[in-house]
Amino acid sequence: MLNIALIGAGAIGRIHARNLGSCTGGRLAVICDAIPAAANALSAEHDARATTSLDDALGDEIDGVLIASSTASHGDVAKACVAAGKPFLCEKPLASDQATGLEIVNATREAGLIAGMAFNRRFHPQYAGIKSAVDAGKIGRLESILITSRTAAPPTLEFIKTSGGLFGEKGAHFYDLARYISGEHPVELFAMGSALINPRFADVGEVDVAMITMRLPSGALCQLDFSWRAAYGQDERLEAVGSLGMLQTRQAPVGAFERFTSAGQAHDGLLPTWFDRFEETYPFELDLFLDAIRTREQGRLPRLSDGLAAQQLADAARLSSQTGEPAKIAPLV
Repeated sequence: MLNIALIGAGAIGRIHARNLGSCTGGRLAVICDAIPAAANALSAEHDARATTSLDDALGDEIDGVLIASSTASHGDVAKACVAAGKPFLCEKPLASDQATGLEIVNATREAGLIAGMAFNRRFHPQYAGIKSAVDAGKIGRLESILITSRTAAPPTLEFIKTSGGLFGEKGAHFYDLARYISGEHPVELFAMGSALINPRFADVGEVDVAMITMRLPSGALCQLDFSWRAAYGQDERLEAVGSLGMLQTRQAPVGAFERFTSAGQAHDGLLPTWFDRFEETYPFELDLFLDAIRTREQGRLPRLSDGLAAQQLADAARLSSQTGEPAKIAPLV
């Protein structure tokens, strides 16, 4: 049984804590949070030791670490894990800037540590199925990928200030999906954004609606449609178009039935929340991490370099939206 330390007792930390409590390969040994009350409350629920000290959380008894702390802290926690020789799984982003991310990638590689990014959307049956079909040539030569992500309720201005915003906080999962499904890293990107939902976002240099176009080395294009608002519920869709056909995800509304009348078709309920849709991916991701620790093989666990790639594309999108010019994407080191 592997002893796991959880860094961060917020919303994502609670998801990981609950899943660790029901898995057979690992146990939640320590919960670390800068807010004592948060660490104590979650620890009491899961019979784990609480601490506010990162050094204390990375003790000799710990076999692996889940990084689910505040966005801005990820880089420092990842560095501490490397220094302590602890395998870790990091929620996005890996760090707040590319230079720090690259430093962590290189240090982890040199130390021979197992470490991964929590890009759990890869493991949803819809996205995994599209990846397999593209790889098998079921739609011929890939020509375009279209991704829509609109969040049911916008985040607060305070969250936006430190989260990486629409281009980083939301975008990371979808840059990764585009790279994962296509098997390519973009060479060029153009982005436009506006603050239409909360005009105050513009005061801190952020947008809440954006369109991003990326060109892949093969010439295939990827279009990303982002918004922090969807009054009708969480809206997330992906379409892959090839020379022989198209692959498309679907999402069913929450509700027991649909109504068909002379007035038209209707259903009960909004679209599912992001957690309703992706809840099943978190235990799968956790199992991959625990298996990687035991076998010392990365396997299907997304790599830190995937997190670095997502950060590179987020930064390029922000730059392009500010300058009004396309951004060239350098090859990954």
